[in-house]
Amino acid sequence: MSRCTGWLLHLSGGAAAVVGQRELLHLITQPQTHEVPCAPAYCRRVLVWEQGVLPVFDVGVWSDPATAGIEAPVIAIVGFQADGDTAPGFGGLLLTTPAQRIDVDDAWACTLPPELSGWRPIACACFERDGRALPVLDLARLFALPNVGIAGASPTPTESNIPA
Repeated sequence: MSRCTGWLLHLSGGAAAVVGQRELLHLITQPQTHEVPCAPAYCRRVLVWEQGVLPVFDVGVWSDPATAGIEAPVIAIVGFQADGDTAPGFGGLLLTTPAQRIDVDDAWACTLPPELSGWRPIACACFERDGRALPVLDLARLFALPNVGIAGASPTPTESNIPA
């Protein structure tokens, strides 16, 4: 068995997901974001951070468009790299509460349940914790979705490796 550490993200609409320990770079409470006209509801905000403009993604709204957005969000600044030959990319994820550090064990791996099948394009794995299936986000694929601009990289989506 192999254990590692990750970050549990509480998203809008009661959704939850996990990112790797080194992918979460910074948490911002009560951030000042700017709305982008005509952008999809799940990526309607940007954040000025470190002399750049980052897209801010609401995964809960992406997975269920009927979900209300987060009124007073926390933004998780995340970093990712599609492969070793591309520059790193950065983006923001809207959270309902600050991320929680958790331990993950390989023995907890599970298939993505049918109710989360829509997450397949943005999840690279899934595991069960406390009776709940938690998708592990593939940030490069998430920020490469149509209508989501990214700062610092142009990752290419790849085939999901989640067992069907």
